[in-house]
Amino acid sequence: MEINLHRNDYLQVGVTSQKTMRLLPALGRKATQKVAVADNDGVITCFGMKKGEAIPVFKTLPGQKISRLELGGALGTPQEKIFIAAGSEVRGFTKKGKQFLSFEANLTESIKAMYASCLYGLCVFCSYVFSV
Repeated sequence: MEINLHRNDYLQVGVTSQKTMRLLPALGRKATQKVAVADNDGVITCFGMKKGEAIPVFKTLPGQKISRLELGGALGTPQEKIFIAAGSEVRGFTKKGKQFLSFEANLTESIKAMYASCLYGLCVFCSYVFSV
């Protein structure tokens, strides 16, 4: 028995880090499923799939290397806000690409992980520091 596999390229992005790709929730029966990808060049690319084609939703300008991408939102609503960590800076984007949040965390080391929640706010984790 032999299996034939084929490769399909839908989109090309730069080199990525771990945990920098998330699937955004589809909000309706006919809604397009969206994917957000962040790369080491500081670019966030969001695209949707429709009829086997990648439809670009938004793409940001290059910046500092993005180390983490998480989804968040208000309690009881879909987690559709995009939060990224680049160095010790945190930025937030809507599902359409509008930046609504940007702040410097005043940490001496870069952010390794983060968690966005309505109850706890935005928690950021570094190698030796934890901040809420």
